[in-house]
Amino acid sequence: MKINLSILLFLITGFCLAQSNQFIYEYKFKIDSLNRDQSDSENMVLQTTPKGSKFYSQVKQEYDSMMTATFKNAKATQQTHFDFTNLKQSKVSTEVIKTYPDYKRTLKRSISSNRLLIINDQKLNWKISKEKSKVLGYDVQKATTTFHGRTWNVWFAPEIPIQDGPHELCGLPGLIVKAEDSKGDHQFMLIGTKKVVVDSDEILNKKNREIAVTEDKFKKLWADYKKDPAKDMRQISASSDISAPVSVSMTIDGKKYSQDDMLKLVEKERREELQKKNNFLELDLYK
Repeated sequence: MKINLSILLFLITGFCLAQSNQFIYEYKFKIDSLNRDQSDSENMVLQTTPKGSKFYSQVKQEYDSMMTATFKNAKATQQTHFDFTNLKQSKVSTEVIKTYPDYKRTLKRSISSNRLLIINDQKLNWKISKEKSKVLGYDVQKATTTFHGRTWNVWFAPEIPIQDGPHELCGLPGLIVKAEDSKGDHQFMLIGTKKVVVDSDEILNKKNREIAVTEDKFKKLWADYKKDPAKDMRQISASSDISAPVSVSMTIDGKKYSQDDMLKLVEKERREELQKKNNFLELDLYK
C-alpha cells in the first residue's frame, strides 16, 4: 500500500509540475523620447511551460512577493507602520502571458490601481529575411514585424525549437534571442538560460482583481488617468478613513510619511512620471 500511494503521489505531482525553460533577457529602453541619450535596463524572464509562457520582470516578482508578505503580516498583527527603505522597485511592470499552441497573448498593464488585461489572438505578420548571423553562439536568422505602432527587427535561433520570445513577440520557427525596434528605443537580448520545475497552471494564472479590457477602453482609462493621476488614491484613502479610522504611516528612503503626506507625494511623483514617461513599448496604446 505504501508503494502504491507513493506512485500515486508521484503521478499527481507530475501532472501539476513540469520541467520548464527559463530564458533571461536584458531589456534596454529609452522611456523619455525627449532624452534619447538616457536609457534604463532591467532583467526580464521568459518562463516557458508545456502549456504556455509568462514574460515578467525579475525585480517586480521579488517586489510583489515582499509586498504581499508585508501586508499579510500587517493584517495578522494589526501593524500600522511600514518600512520600505530597502525594498527595490521595478522599472517595468508589464507582464505578458501566451498560451500554446495558439499563441494567444495577454498583455498585463496597470493604470494606477487598476490591473488590466488586453487579450490579442491575432498572429503577428512576420517577414523572414534570408539574412543570417550569429548571436551568443547561435546561428540566427532575421525577421521583421509591426505591432503596437512599432516596427521590430528580430533574430531567431532555429536550433532552439521554441516559437516564443520576449514580450509579445512569438510565432517564428525558433526562439527569438534578440529584438530591437526600428528607432533603437527598446531592445531585448538573451543573456542566460536555465531549467526549472514549475506549476504550469500557476504560471499562466490570471488574478481575480485583473480586468479584461479592449484596446479602446484602455486608451480611455489612460486619458482619464493623465487628467487626474491621484484620483484612485484619494478614493481609497477616503473609504479607509470611514471604515477604519487608524492613522497609517510609512518609511521610505529613511523618511517617515503620514497618510496625507503620502497622498501628496504620490500625486507629485505620478505627475512627474507622466512628463518623463512618454515612449512606451506599446506605443499606440498611449496616444
